[in-house]
Amino acid sequence: MSDPAHALTVSNQELATVREAMRELHRLLDQLDAGQLDKIVLTQKNQMRAVLLSVERYSQLEHDRDAA
Repeated sequence: MSDPAHALTVSNQELATVREAMRELHRLLDQLDAGQLDKIVLTQKNQMRAVLLSVERYSQLEHDRDAA
């Protein structure tokens, strides 16, 4: 299986360590809700581990997948 992180485009603003996300979750969610960020990529030990999306964006992705 190919590494999906290779195809992922991420800005510095969209990166957060797991530790930072735990401390700053409210602020990060506010930025997602305000449309300031499309996603937040969580990193741990310098590796991308997970992506945080707004419910609206996740719903859109699910709809697009089901329509395909």
